[in-house]
Amino acid sequence: MNLVVLAGGRSRRMGLPKYCLSLAGVPLYEYPLRRLGALYQRHIIVENKGLIPADGESKRLVVGDLVGDAGPLGGIYSGLQVSDAPLNMVVGADMPFVSSSLAQAMGRRARAEDFDILIPNIDGLLEPLFAIYSSRVTKIAAELLASGIRSVRELFRNESLHIGFIDRAYCEQYDKRLLSFFNVNTPDDLIMARLMMRAGEKSTEEERVCG
Repeated sequence: MNLVVLAGGRSRRMGLPKYCLSLAGVPLYEYPLRRLGALYQRHIIVENKGLIPADGESKRLVVGDLVGDAGPLGGIYSGLQVSDAPLNMVVGADMPFVSSSLAQAMGRRARAEDFDILIPNIDGLLEPLFAIYSSRVTKIAAELLASGIRSVRELFRNESLHIGFIDRAYCEQYDKRLLSFFNVNTPDDLIMARLMMRAGEKSTEEERVCG
C-alpha cells in the first residue's frame, strides 16, 4: 500500500495555504506523514502551490494536481494516477491526529474483503479523506472528472466498484476519541489543534512520572 496525502484546496476559511502552517514547530502536512508513514511503501503528496519540497527522500513523491480546481476528487485521482500500489490510504494534509492503529485495521479489512473503497461512515457523515482507494478507482475518477463531475461522493455511487463502510463503533475500537477525523480548516481549528497537542504532551509526561 501507498500513502496519499492531499495538500491541495483553496484554504478559503484559513485565508492562506494552511498546509505549511506550523503546529508545534512542524508543518501541518507533515503530521499524517509522521503518524502513518511507516505503514506504507511510498508517500505521495498532492499539492498545487509548489510549496512542499520532496526533501530528497526516495520514498516521498510530491506531485501537482493533474486536474485543476477539481477538489478532493481531483486530488484523489492525481494521487492514484501516480501510485504503483493496488491499495492506497488517502488522508487530508490538515488532519494532524490520524491514528495508525485505525489505518492498519482498515488496510487489513480492505485487503481481506477486496474493497475498491473502504470509507468511514460516522453517524451518516462520510470521511472520504481518511479512506482507502484501490487502483481500480483511478479510471472511474478520470471518467467523472472528464464529464465535469467534481463531487467525490459520485465515486461511492458507482456500481462497478466494491465499496465498504465502517461505522463509529468500528473506528472507536482503534481511535476512541475519533481524533483521526479532526481537521484544521479555520484559525480557530488551528488554535484547538495546538491545545490538543499540548494536552496530549502533558498526559504523556504524567504517564511517565506515574510509571
